Amino acid sequence: MLSSVFLKTLRDRRRGFIYWALGLVAFIAMEVAVYPTVRDNPEFKKLSENYPDAVKSFFGFGGQFDITSGAGFLGIEAFSMIVPLILIFCTVAAGASAIAGEEERGTLDLLLSLPVSRSRCLLEKLAALVVETLALGLVLWTALVIAVPLAKMHVGVGELLAASLLATALALVLGMIALAVGAASGRRGLAIGVSASLAVATYVVNSLASLVGWLEHLQWASPFFYYARSDPLRNGLDVSDLLVLLGIALVAACLAPIAFARRDLSTP
Repeated sequence: MLSSVFLKTLRDRRRGFIYWALGLVAFIAMEVAVYPTVRDNPEFKKLSENYPDAVKSFFGFGGQFDITSGAGFLGIEAFSMIVPLILIFCTVAAGASAIAGEEERGTLDLLLSLPVSRSRCLLEKLAALVVETLALGLVLWTALVIAVPLAKMHVGVGELLAASLLATALALVLGMIALAVGAASGRRGLAIGVSASLAVATYVVNSLASLVGWLEHLQWASPFFYYARSDPLRNGLDVSDLLVLLGIALVAACLAPIAFARRDLSTP
């Protein structure tokens, strides 16, 4: 057995991480390869201008919908949905498995029979989740830094870093919520369901807020609002948005050990 829960968790997650990272790199490569065709065809610009407002709200990124510019193309095709979806899938799966997955497999009792307290176990699981999420964000940024100049998309390294950081922080929010729900309930499926439902609901609220007046009052509660509102692919990083996302993740991270410490463990 490895010397810490942290290292064991990273080892157990390594294969899944590799698959997610390869999928992310393959997606970025495919999208960047397609961009020159879009950029050089004026019909795409006319087509994007004629899209309904509802479509622009769902698939636009940062409030602009220009598919022929490098920032616009990356925003619409990658950062509006697919990139955060990949990151969220990975972190939610890791967060839900951290405690609830171990408990359902019957390995948590064995782990806690060692000289490891509940709080230490959870904190090391949490640290492994943070490291995995940051590593996936680094993979995303590296792939973009390599691929974007090849397609002459004219998006700066700083802007790519800003978008990657915000996408990583967004995923960390949902991953921490999954970990907290799993720690509180011991049910992996419930942790995934709650996190996925929350992601879908807040995405819809943020996307439709510009079209449905009463949703504007709820938009501030959506993490997707802070993820996209500064248009990081054009304007760079808004530190306040990043801090809000990290703050939400921190709150969920603080609730997890409290809930875990007060619960009787179930047996499979």
